[in-house]
Amino acid sequence: MVALLADSPLLALFLVLTLGTLLGAIRLGGVSVGPAGALFAGLAVSAVLPGLSDVVPALVGTLGLTLFAYTIGLAGGPSFFGGLRRAAPMMLAAVGVVIGVAVVAHVAGRAIGLSPGDIAGTFAGALTNTPGLAAAVEAVDSPEPAVGFSLAYPFGVIGVILAIVISLRWSRASPTAEDRDPPQPAGYLTVRVTRDDLPPLSELRQFEGETLVFSRVRREGREATTVSDVRLREGDLVTVIGPRETIRAFAETVGEVADDDLPLDRHQVDFRRVVLSNARYAGSTVADLRLGRFDAVAGFVRRGDVDLVARPDLIVELGDRIRVVAPRDRLDEVIRELGDSERSAVVADPIGFSFGLLLGLALGVIPIPLPGLTLQLGTAAAPLLVGLLLGRLGRTGPLVWQLPYATNQTLRQFGALLFLATVGLGAGPDLASALGSARGVQLLGFGAALTTLTALALVLLARALQLGGARMAGSLAGAQNQPALLAFAVDRFGGDDRVNLAYALLFPPTFVAKIIAAQVLASL
Repeated sequence: MVALLADSPLLALFLVLTLGTLLGAIRLGGVSVGPAGALFAGLAVSAVLPGLSDVVPALVGTLGLTLFAYTIGLAGGPSFFGGLRRAAPMMLAAVGVVIGVAVVAHVAGRAIGLSPGDIAGTFAGALTNTPGLAAAVEAVDSPEPAVGFSLAYPFGVIGVILAIVISLRWSRASPTAEDRDPPQPAGYLTVRVTRDDLPPLSELRQFEGETLVFSRVRREGREATTVSDVRLREGDLVTVIGPRETIRAFAETVGEVADDDLPLDRHQVDFRRVVLSNARYAGSTVADLRLGRFDAVAGFVRRGDVDLVARPDLIVELGDRIRVVAPRDRLDEVIRELGDSERSAVVADPIGFSFGLLLGLALGVIPIPLPGLTLQLGTAAAPLLVGLLLGRLGRTGPLVWQLPYATNQTLRQFGALLFLATVGLGAGPDLASALGSARGVQLLGFGAALTTLTALALVLLARALQLGGARMAGSLAGAQNQPALLAFAVDRFGGDDRVNLAYALLFPPTFVAKIIAAQVLASL
């Protein structure tokens, strides 16, 4: 068996990938380890069959890590730069926590006699940062950090789950203003106007702090979209889209909820969900689509499994499904302009994708002089930073940086699996020896202490900044860079979108900070 796998590196790799994905799919208490299952599968296989520890080339893992980091950057670029101003205090505080925990890890680790590789690997595992492990492995040129990583990783998930549960209970016992004012799900209403003194629609779009979208108006039996700056009159019917409680309040302000449902009448004005596949609009906003050219209006944008209100400033992504409302005779023009190609919605621009990765890898080899040592951003932090920038740009001339949503998700998961499986295969024998020794117990306790310190500091900071339970839980998951924790938090908070927003804002800065911190820890 060992000889067969040793002669067939791809067979060995995909054996680990298969076992890892099966392990990652197991859910305990609503949580799974996800891609990290490949790490544990690789560790188990190489511990049982030590002859496989050097079978898969390290370059395979490096490729997987680069894909993982770059695709995260591309996906997070728009939300990251869009939220910099309003979320800067928590972002800076979270980065400060990472740096503080790294300092504690170095001081405490050296005090108890741990090597730099053990300290860096345990730090990365306690904060569940896979690229941090890669940075540590590169710095010490050895799989040694993977032992501490694999021992600390489980509590890195479990400990923060406990912190999220505490944040939920805390928010119920002592609610902040955010907790008392939860977000409203999006919807639409047909409103009958009973007033004749209303301003133009352009002035009505901002209502009670929310942005509303008006898609169609019926006046004296004739329907039209709201492209022009219409002034509503008494007796008009108008379809309004936005948060459900807000649009009900709007209806009471301008008239009443009508029994008619305008979208059901498709004789004059029709609607359709159109797949955005025209690469020209990568990184554009809804306003940039200029649907008014076709007398059309965007109502909702469906991304993944979520419907978003098509606000003018919402950045659209390739693969989004845009609900377009337009006159029946112009709907085909809109469809041709946006693309509506399922194939194009999952096929990336190979030139833009390759060139973006090249830029990220080139940045990663540039030496950065620091007092006492020289660092490189490496194959994780540099592609992430370049991905964030290019993801925000969307496209530059003929080069399309942005990846379709489904393609991005697939490459991200596959990249993480490749890297974790490769590292696991290389570190299994060391883990097997550590588990039965005092070193293993030491690393396990050290990792649990770092996770606890990180979670406690983040909870206290979030509370000091008056974040509600949902944003606190999202911040914990984002600062821990852990999709399994995000899924747990979203489930516990009933799909509250503030969890996702907080996660998206904290993920990039803490992700980079951990990679650099792990590299510094391994180099000291």
